[in-house]
Amino acid sequence: MPMTIGACLGLAAGSFCGGSLQSIYPYVAGRLATSSDHALWTLTYFLIHWALGIALMPWFARKLGFKRLFLASMIMLAIGAGMGILSHSLMTMLVARGVQGISSGLLVPLVQTLLLRHFPKRHHTLATALWSNSMLVPFFFGPAFGGWLAVNYDWIDLFWLVIPFALLAFVLIRVSLPEDRPTAPPPPFDLVGLALLWLGLIALQIVLNQGEQFGWFGSPFIQRYTVAAILLLGCFIIWELTSEAPLLELRFVTNRNFGFGLLLLCLGWSIFVGWSSILPLWTEVDLGYNGWWGGVLLIPLALTAIPVASAMGRIARHVSLRMLAALCFLLFAIAFAMAVYNPEIGLAATVPSELLQGIAVGMLFVPLTMIILSEIPADDLAAASTTSNFIRLASDIVGVTMLQTLWQRHTESVAALTRSAMSESLVRQALAHARQDGMSHAQTMAMIAGRLQLDASTWSLDDALRLSAWICLGAAAVSLVVLKKPRPQGG
Repeated sequence: MPMTIGACLGLAAGSFCGGSLQSIYPYVAGRLATSSDHALWTLTYFLIHWALGIALMPWFARKLGFKRLFLASMIMLAIGAGMGILSHSLMTMLVARGVQGISSGLLVPLVQTLLLRHFPKRHHTLATALWSNSMLVPFFFGPAFGGWLAVNYDWIDLFWLVIPFALLAFVLIRVSLPEDRPTAPPPPFDLVGLALLWLGLIALQIVLNQGEQFGWFGSPFIQRYTVAAILLLGCFIIWELTSEAPLLELRFVTNRNFGFGLLLLCLGWSIFVGWSSILPLWTEVDLGYNGWWGGVLLIPLALTAIPVASAMGRIARHVSLRMLAALCFLLFAIAFAMAVYNPEIGLAATVPSELLQGIAVGMLFVPLTMIILSEIPADDLAAASTTSNFIRLASDIVGVTMLQTLWQRHTESVAALTRSAMSESLVRQALAHARQDGMSHAQTMAMIAGRLQLDASTWSLDDALRLSAWICLGAAAVSLVVLKKPRPQGG
């Protein structure tokens, strides 16, 4: 029991680090003296290093053993939280988020392995449910708690909370988990692959984060980093395919179910993470709600996602995996199509679509993961799982950035069209009404400009939702047409 509590507590602390800032980017921007758009980088840099941590875990587990690796991860997580507390600039905060991301990424497959190794086989379903909920619960409820702290105290207290939980998990594992030092040396560490991957991801992140600011590919700065990202990641792929001890087993991507199943999983998860980041930002920046309400917006997702995810293991035994995957994306499409985001009717109107989207999120992982691993030999399941988890998490940064850029650019276009369509008589009429209410000319023009920006932002959000619905509808069709029926003896 202490081992289970310690492992789940450590994983929950890492997941809390990742999700708790999602509703408070304007507050983060204030402390770091930057914009809300730049504050969003604290999520994308965390995601990059979270993915790297997952890729590094198998080798370090062979080198240190599971117990020592868990203890090292807890120390690293506490150090990353301490660095975040001391950070007063965006650059130092990104370094802190990188440390937190690597430690949290190490914990995802590590805790799963610990639970499955120490639970009897008949209780593996319970172990998997504990593992998944230890990630999902902090991810869903962390933003609301972070918003409450930001409004009533200080958002930096989130990092203060992580430290005692990380230390408590350290102590519980230290006293309850027996030593498991490896007896055989690990294979050579793929240092070249790690360097190419890390530098390539950082170059890609710079392009995605700063492309809008510099005018994308019209800027020599963005062009240079784009070329660097393509060359580095291209060299990484070639190196991994020819290496005797690769960091990631990319050869599995050529398998039909692995490749297309992973593509669908990346698509569903990145769209979900993107919307989970954008909606709180819109709620706070454009509607004027505080961080608490920005976080509460995500709670309806948890109310349906967590119980559905817990039941999917049993449901998947009786229903076709391809049908479940298609139904998942169909529900995503319906949720995005029926979503109502209107400043005039408040946030309550978003609840039905959020509940439906939560069901889709809960259905996402089990069928697609089983399809992805269905044709992988048993001896390669661990390597294939590591590779698929890394690619899924790395895709998040693309999804978050592309959705944010689409929203910003379309908002600017809609605002410009609306301004050009406004007649001079309409403006004069608005000024006359404002003078009757005692408002100055400057106040009236500011009010009109603010209203135009709010309407443009909301219309753009609705258009992006409809586009997401069509993409998910296409993904549902791909699930039925392209994926093969998994073999019974598969993973």
